[in-house]
Formats: sequence, structure tokens, C-alpha cells
Amino acid sequence: MVEQKVLGFDLLWLSNIQSAFKTEGGLAHLRGLMGICTTLGFEVIIDTGFTPNWYGHRELERELKHCRETIDAVVKHFGKHPAFFGWYIPHEIYMTWGDFRAYIDQLYPALVKRCKSVSDKPVTLSPFFILDRDQIFGNFRYNEPDQYADYWEGVIKRSGIDIIMLQDSGEHLSYVTNAQRRPFFEAMHQACTASGAKLWGNVEVAELLCKSPEKYVELYGKIHHSQVKAPPWRAVPIPRLIEKLTLAAEYSERIVCWGYQHFCRPGLGDGAVKWGKDYREYVDRF
Repeated sequence: MVEQKVLGFDLLWLSNIQSAFKTEGGLAHLRGLMGICTTLGFEVIIDTGFTPNWYGHRELERELKHCRETIDAVVKHFGKHPAFFGWYIPHEIYMTWGDFRAYIDQLYPALVKRCKSVSDKPVTLSPFFILDRDQIFGNFRYNEPDQYADYWEGVIKRSGIDIIMLQDSGEHLSYVTNAQRRPFFEAMHQACTASGAKLWGNVEVAELLCKSPEKYVELYGKIHHSQVKAPPWRAVPIPRLIEKLTLAAEYSERIVCWGYQHFCRPGLGDGAVKWGKDYREYVDRF
């Protein structure tokens, strides 16, 4: 946490914490972490929980029951904690159609309603977008940016979500460019402006190293990146990261990140230590 503070971080995003409430040790660890956040001036976003394969089974009452239990546990132990900033709905999507759309249109409003009935904290969501027009990574339906804007305006209005933390890549690959990302940031900015939500950028600080879609297919075939054996993840090089941050900052009130814990924290080795040093030099210029 101290290293993160030095790098300019001021918010901690906690997910998959359901099991921590089931043991004294887990709860004690969470209490300690929340205390450190208060001491260091961090705000904390806490997730509402999810069941395995939630997107596959789509059992609304089962999902809501599980999430209610997590929400109630958070409120019981941390509802009035000074570091507790808001909620995070972890059911991440890009767009949905048919039965799945109907499910999301019930799930999101119910979760937002539950959160706001027990706490006055904002509710966040971190959707992604798909750039894979050629279906290299699976049979995922592609959507144009204008469709994306219309869809998310409706979702936000129906659900009452307060903050959208837009992931800046659905594919996580190093060949994705800002030119590809920009139309979706513009689309989500349009949706948030029309619906009254705030837009934050979720800038990934880790990525899969690959030169092009063609190279990806040559190396791995047409499979989802989650199925790649020993994928070449790396911390995003600082010049590239600065470009990503600059794009997100054009549209976002605040920026969060994914990948620091997994690939960038100094305890991972010399490469991560150097990454942190280089990023700190960038931060110190402002």
C-alpha cells in the first residue's frame, strides 16, 4: 500500500471478498486493510459478489440471494467505515442481446436498488468493449460504437448505476491502439452524459504481448486468450501506458487500473521494480 501511495494511487478496488466474511482470519485481514486505507488516505470500492458461471446459468434469484448476502456483510462490518467509498457490481459485460439482455436488465437494477437501500454510497460498474470484428477469440457478436452508446445509455438509465469505469481493452493485447479505443470511449462518454452517470477510465497496466491479430492466430489459433497456455503477459511499457492514460483522461473524471497487483507490484522482481521506478518518474513530473 505504501508503494501504491508513492505512485499516486488513492483508491483500492476490492473484489472476490465473499470468502473473507466466512472466517475470523479473513475478516480480521479485511479490517486491517481498511484501517491502512484510512491511515494512508485511500478510498475503497467493494464488490457485491457473484456466483461461479453467473453468465452461463443466469438464475436471477440465486444470483441476487448470493449478492444480498455479500452486500449485507459489507454493510454490517464496513458500512460506516471512513474508507468505504462505494460498491462495485462485478458482473462485467460489453453488450447483451436476447435472453441475456433481459437477464441483465433485471440483475443490474436489482443490485443497485439493494445497495442503495442499505447505504448511500455510489454504485460502480466496469464494462469492456470488443474490437474483434473477425471473431478470432470466439463467437462473440461485434457491436459498432453507436450501438454501444445507445445500449449503455439505456442500461444506465434503467439501473441507476452512478459510475461507469470503462475498461480500455476487452482483448488485453499489446497491438490494440488508441485509434481503436477512442470511438468506444466517445460512445460511453455520450451514454454517461445522456444518462447522468460519471465516467471513469479503467486503464489496464498489464497486457498480452503480441504484434498483430495475424501473429496471434499463427501462435495460438482462433481461441480466446484465456485458453492460451503460458500467455506472455507483461506490464504495459511506460510510454505506451502514458498514451493510454492520456486517452482515458480526455473522457474520464477519474482513472482506476487493472493489472498492478498481478504484474507490476515491486515484490514480483526486478522488472516490476524498474516499472515502478519509471512510472514514479512520470508521476513526479506533474
